[in-house]
Amino acid sequence: MITAALFLSAYLAGALPFGYLVGRARGVNLFQVGSGNIGATNAGRVLGRTYGALVFVLDFLKGVLPVAILVPLARLLTHDAI
Repeated sequence: MITAALFLSAYLAGALPFGYLVGRARGVNLFQVGSGNIGATNAGRVLGRTYGALVFVLDFLKGVLPVAILVPLARLLTHDAI
């Protein structure tokens, strides 16, 4: 059950649309401007390099952090099971 909850949490973290959220915080709907993509490149073009870099870092972290948390926990859980 713990494993399922961890995987669900990781999935939900990956589903966060940081480009959209940062754009909306700046009053811009990135779906409607530029290329229409909510990624870091379009955010950088429309909102400026600083916000593009912010979206990139947030998107990067949402991929890295769940793995960085899940791998040690998986090792811990499998080690305890042995």
